[in-house]
Amino acid sequence: MDEAALKQLVRNIVLENFAREGMLYLPVAVSARHVHLSRGDFEALFGKGAAMTRCRNLSQSGQFACAETVEVHGPKGSIGKVRVLGPERPLTQVEVSISDSCVLGITPLIRMSGNTAGSPGCTLKGPAGAVELREGVIVAARHVHMSDGQAAAYGVKNGDAVSIRTPAPREGLIGGITVRCGEGYDLEVHLDTDEANGNGILHGTILPALIGRAEERKEESRGEPEAKPRSAIPPKNVFDLITEKDINKAVLRGETSLYCAAKGFISPAAADRAKEKGIAICRLQG
Repeated sequence: MDEAALKQLVRNIVLENFAREGMLYLPVAVSARHVHLSRGDFEALFGKGAAMTRCRNLSQSGQFACAETVEVHGPKGSIGKVRVLGPERPLTQVEVSISDSCVLGITPLIRMSGNTAGSPGCTLKGPAGAVELREGVIVAARHVHMSDGQAAAYGVKNGDAVSIRTPAPREGLIGGITVRCGEGYDLEVHLDTDEANGNGILHGTILPALIGRAEERKEESRGEPEAKPRSAIPPKNVFDLITEKDINKAVLRGETSLYCAAKGFISPAAADRAKEKGIAICRLQG
């Protein structure tokens, strides 16, 4: 195991244990434009019998960056030195950002990796030839990889959604991050360069996470009356003691208020932290 893989293993064990204690954080990888090639297309671009040259391993098991690159040509422009990723795939797929789509002159289509039906095409050029793609160019939808054990620790399943809090100075939320879990996956959010750069997120950043299940989103979209504001709903959890740790947990859960019993105690550190994070501490009347 190389040093990078060892660091990832330790990092993800720590984050999984945090998640089991209700402290949710997710590591983020910034995914630059790249190409996945079928065997036939790889040979057309790099020569009969050519093999992928492994350059470095990627975070997901079995995936690697190749020394080979291609030129991607669209109706309007082209982008050179686009990295090929291995291993080979049944169908060729080109993953670009929305900004890249504008350079190429194609309509950006946001899709989950592998879902290329009806997507725009392009021309790929390599040292041995060119390949015309009728479809296969997508903007990869944001997603998070998890093993089954990691998904259990975070309380999610395949197809659910999570959100991450973006760092200062552009604090906010990036939501709709689809969970992709199963064998061979390891804990990591994948954002493209547009999303990462626009939110000041560097590769390897670890950010607070919030959980939102896909089925809950479906329920919210069925046209039921709008939910009452959180402050109008009778509190389910009333604290006799509120500490700074309770405030930190509330931040990670995306809560905006905590309730303290009439004779409860609020620590000075908790009061300062709540003011800093904009969380209201509501003392109930006895």
